[in-house]
Amino acid sequence: MKYNTIQGLEKKISKLILGNDNQTEYDSAAELWDHWIKVGGNAFDNAHIYGGGLMEKLLGEWHTKRNNRESLVIIAKGAHTPNCNPQGVSDQLTESLERLKIDCADIYIMHRDNIDVPVDEFIDALNKEKDKGRIKIFGGSNWTLNRFKDANNWANKKNNQPMSILNNNLALSKMIQPLWDGCISSNDKNILKYLEETQTAHLSWSSQGRGYFLPPAICQAIEDRITAEESSWRKPGEHSSGPLSCFDSEDNRERRNRANKFASELDVTTQNIAGAWPLNQSFPSFALIGPRKIDEIDTSLPSLDITITKEKTNWLNLN
Repeated sequence: MKYNTIQGLEKKISKLILGNDNQTEYDSAAELWDHWIKVGGNAFDNAHIYGGGLMEKLLGEWHTKRNNRESLVIIAKGAHTPNCNPQGVSDQLTESLERLKIDCADIYIMHRDNIDVPVDEFIDALNKEKDKGRIKIFGGSNWTLNRFKDANNWANKKNNQPMSILNNNLALSKMIQPLWDGCISSNDKNILKYLEETQTAHLSWSSQGRGYFLPPAICQAIEDRITAEESSWRKPGEHSSGPLSCFDSEDNRERRNRANKFASELDVTTQNIAGAWPLNQSFPSFALIGPRKIDEIDTSLPSLDITITKEKTNWLNLN
């Protein structure tokens, strides 16, 4: 495992972060998380909305039984639409902390933004939770660059703690259709420039394009599985959140071709190149992965050992 730090948090953070959004039974979850610790992972991404709170409860039960809370970096996300407001931050954080069996989240991230709420109200709410000792550092997920800048300008003006993390999608395959309503990609020249200039930490979700760089048959199988899983709640005409629905385009096919060529040169998989791309950015960059099984953790690890120059990073991204 490789590690980095984020200003304001003393703990080292594994460059790969395990997304806790798919484990529904304790025994299988514990087996996966035990392996995660074995390979050096220590960071867990959780959200109030995941599984109606089940995933948070399972992680709380697991770390209590393992007595390893102090070695973990626990991320809590909340205030998702339609509860994206200052009160939602407080109310959902209370529930998440109870489920996770912790007093303080190492990192708190607003799961969405609400442009009808002035940024100063959100910054004030987040600083109140920090002052209460319920969170240490915080950021925003699926926030536009302008809103993120405005929030931090306000925080700095008032000598408050600013957002230190942006948590958008950042993958070599540039998102062409939002996976879900309100989703934003940081694979944008202005956002990437800002992150580099300010050295703002970025936590990327769907960092490997949800399997877009896997062999075509496997990619199609993932698309079909996700489409079937979402059929019960997707509205008529809405696309699925599968790799082809959200990432397939002429430009992304070229990105995949270039990643495949580079993978052949290094004798690694194309998926490993895709996984390494967000990790090799010129700012503190972490990648969320969502393994359902142990071998899906293991196949992601080689990405950590791949070094990509800035020139090659730009070439892969068609820049």
